[in-house]
Amino acid sequence: MARLRAQIPEAGFPRGAGVASAVAFVLLLLIAAFTALYLSTAGPLALIRANDAGGRVPDELTAGQQRTTAGLAQSVATSATAAAGDLQVAAGSSVFDTPDDTALLTRLGETYEDWRGVVVYDPVAQKVVATRGEPVPVETLRGVAVANLTVRPVARPGDTPLVLTALPLTGARAGKLLVVSTALRNTAGTLDEDTQQQVRLVTADGVVLHTHGSAVAATDRPAQDLLARAATAAAAGQSGVLTGAAVTEKGKERAPVVSYAPVSPAGIGGSLGLSVVTFSRFPVEAVPVRWPGLVPAAALLALAVGGFVLLRRTVVAPIRRLRDDALAVAAGELGHPVRQSRIREVNRVTAALEHTRSKLRRRKPEPEVRPLLSAQLAVVLVALALLGWSGAVAATLGRQHAEVSPTMLSEHGVRVTRSADTLRRSLTEGLNDLQTLARLGKGKQPDQLRDMLGRLAGTESRFRSVYVTDAEGAVLVQAGREALRDPGKLPGGEGLRQHNTSGRVPVVYAFTPLPDSPNVLVGEYDVPRMAELLGSAGGRVRVVDEGKRTIADTEGYLAFAALSDPALVKNVDAAQSGKDAREATPSALLAAQRLADKGQAATLKWVVVAEQPIGSLGLADNTVRSGARVAALLTAVVALLLFAWHLLVVVRPLRRIGTEAGRIADGNTAAVVYPQRQDEIGTVASCVEICRQALTEGHNRLGETRRPTGAATDETELLQKIVDEPEPEAPAKRPSPTAETPDPAGQRRKTEAPIRAERKAPAKRPSPTAETPEPAGQRHKSAPRAHAERGTSAESAAPARAERPAAPPWRPAEPRRDSQTPRAQRPSARVAEPHRPAEPQREPAADRRRESPAPARTERRTPADRRPIDNAARADRRPAEPAADRRQEPPAPAPARAERKTPVDRRPSDNPARADRKPLADRSGETPARRPAEYRKRPQTPPRIPVRTPDDKAKSDYLSWLDGAGV
Repeated sequence: MARLRAQIPEAGFPRGAGVASAVAFVLLLLIAAFTALYLSTAGPLALIRANDAGGRVPDELTAGQQRTTAGLAQSVATSATAAAGDLQVAAGSSVFDTPDDTALLTRLGETYEDWRGVVVYDPVAQKVVATRGEPVPVETLRGVAVANLTVRPVARPGDTPLVLTALPLTGARAGKLLVVSTALRNTAGTLDEDTQQQVRLVTADGVVLHTHGSAVAATDRPAQDLLARAATAAAAGQSGVLTGAAVTEKGKERAPVVSYAPVSPAGIGGSLGLSVVTFSRFPVEAVPVRWPGLVPAAALLALAVGGFVLLRRTVVAPIRRLRDDALAVAAGELGHPVRQSRIREVNRVTAALEHTRSKLRRRKPEPEVRPLLSAQLAVVLVALALLGWSGAVAATLGRQHAEVSPTMLSEHGVRVTRSADTLRRSLTEGLNDLQTLARLGKGKQPDQLRDMLGRLAGTESRFRSVYVTDAEGAVLVQAGREALRDPGKLPGGEGLRQHNTSGRVPVVYAFTPLPDSPNVLVGEYDVPRMAELLGSAGGRVRVVDEGKRTIADTEGYLAFAALSDPALVKNVDAAQSGKDAREATPSALLAAQRLADKGQAATLKWVVVAEQPIGSLGLADNTVRSGARVAALLTAVVALLLFAWHLLVVVRPLRRIGTEAGRIADGNTAAVVYPQRQDEIGTVASCVEICRQALTEGHNRLGETRRPTGAATDETELLQKIVDEPEPEAPAKRPSPTAETPDPAGQRRKTEAPIRAERKAPAKRPSPTAETPEPAGQRHKSAPRAHAERGTSAESAAPARAERPAAPPWRPAEPRRDSQTPRAQRPSARVAEPHRPAEPQREPAADRRRESPAPARTERRTPADRRPIDNAARADRRPAEPAADRRQEPPAPAPARAERKTPVDRRPSDNPARADRKPLADRSGETPARRPAEYRKRPQTPPRIPVRTPDDKAKSDYLSWLDGAGV
């Protein structure tokens, strides 16, 4: 049986009946380990993180602090470059046309009321030419090359830092600078005193320009170290958050959190070199170490072990036992009965093999055993158990809600308030820009404002369109994109308005009248730009109007879509009435803030409402929920894989073998059983086929007889049996006929009669006459070969040459053949030869044959015999003659000119498959009946000799000469 098993190979992984269950078991063990470690409130690294024992700051608080710091840095950059935008707009007006510096500064100071001071400074002479307002610290610009608009921060101890904006002047003031000093606006807003928040503006070298909020003690070394590290990282252009160790203050444990972000202005020369660093102390929340994933992991481990054992005992073990019994029967060991199985698919094969064994042994088979379980049913039970575990975990741990602390809810409300302040400030600054432009355009016509409108629309991204209208609202001059406001009379005065409450896009605009003119300056706000200012709040932030219609949304929206969530509507109503609107629902954090209580922005009656899903927060319960969903999904995939693998690789092939084995046991042995797999089931199929052959052909098919392998779908090739051909015997030596030993006439008639019977007599042509003498020296080039074939010498042929007719006076010429010229490019005409002395005319060839002795062998000349060849590479070839004659006689002298060889002569002699074949010249003694079919003489068509003649008479003479020569 061992030799038979060696003849039926079985492939390794991933083939085999037990591979599917083993792979599924390993995967389930990995999923169980993931469930136990990852599904915990302390996180997957709780075992190696030391600071989790006393609690830690929630990740959502640190992420929110980082978003707040980034928003503050953007606000600082906008405030620092506000004067730069104002100067760019003023440069497009005619205010710089006045030659008086004092008048210029007076006009600019009246236009821009928020400027602290403005001077005309000569950097070469290092002196101030003209000044207005507060003193400007121009000494900070000494040694600074100002080639374009430049912004420099200046620190003021105990006060808000200043921002110097320098603009190079042109024209008559070329080489001078217009320097403006403005105060950096307070962008931090209201800070939370409970968390001891502080905002710092730090330069690139670590100098603190300004602080706002609670003070940090100099003796607090951990906090000071965090602030120094944050300033260094921000100066390098990085942003992030740092968390320190928790300390106990007033009975509460608090941990310092420092976030930082660089201030990056755009569109100006130089760099501000500022960074925003925020400091807060958040209470540490104790994270209860809970392991909700231990119970699901233990259940999954039990299912994995139970399913693995069940599949091994009901599927794998019966199949391997069946393989051993099938090999024993196929090997001829018929003394032991085939062990029956309780598995239905295996039982069909074992019963058929037992019947086959009894027939071969001619004994009564063992009684059959009734099956109790199906292999497919066992696989289905295991897969259903795993799917049930997946559904239970997804329905329990995968749907639990995280608990939100009050600190997290309060921090969310603070971020929403800051976002509302940012939006309000942007709207108000837009209105201020329009008022400034209106003062610059005092007394000018609308066309003269075109340049300033273009600069305002280009430098201020908050406006999508800026234009001037008449008293009836018709657009006179426009810059930017097309206006969306419907033509109509504008309200009186100045302010902010929402133009529509329905339509494709909300239209929000600011307007102010032009001094001493009925015209109005209007600027339409870019709504997507407004939505970008709200991103620092986190989650989905929306701006709704008084009718709770959506004006702007950070996640895309349908314009003027009404709020549908009752919780959102309740918080918006609370914010409009001035109440605190913060709420934590089971699924989200909600906060609402009114845009403005007073000022021009209050006329809009907008409310900023934010909704942040709890599932997006970095909470421990969210980690458990996401991990439970992943574990449930992976287990479901493994269950489906286990079922499909067993069904396609084990159950179905086993059922097919059972059907074919039962047919053979019933006596139908006509069909062949093909082993389509190289595993245990394929071995069983091979053994069933051996038993079928033994029932059909006898016991000699059992055992170690080699049998073909493959599948029914494989292509079959019928190979022809190769038989070695016997070596041909050497032909008997035959003496060449000479004058002393002439060939008997009877032998000549015996050898030549069959050959002449196959040939056709050529058409008789007129013999040459004396009028067409042969040229002197003209000889037929095949004469030496004719002598060798007839067995005569050149001396005996001399009388015959004397009787040849004279050659024609002209022979067609052809260019000389060169051995280097390719054969396909060589001309087919013959080379003209010089005339030779005339020879005596001989009698016709027919009379000469009757008088001369019969040669040993005659053959019809081929066209190659009659064509002279000048190819030097082939000139030394010998004509075909018997091999025995060449061994006995010395080689004949080379002819004067080489001749073209026949197809027999051109056959390569180094071909081993044809080396033992004799040329046709040696088979003249054989009869056609004894020759193989491929060697029999084939009728040849008379060759066509290409002749090119200048006239018909020369052609006729040349053909007559050929007939007279016996050609």
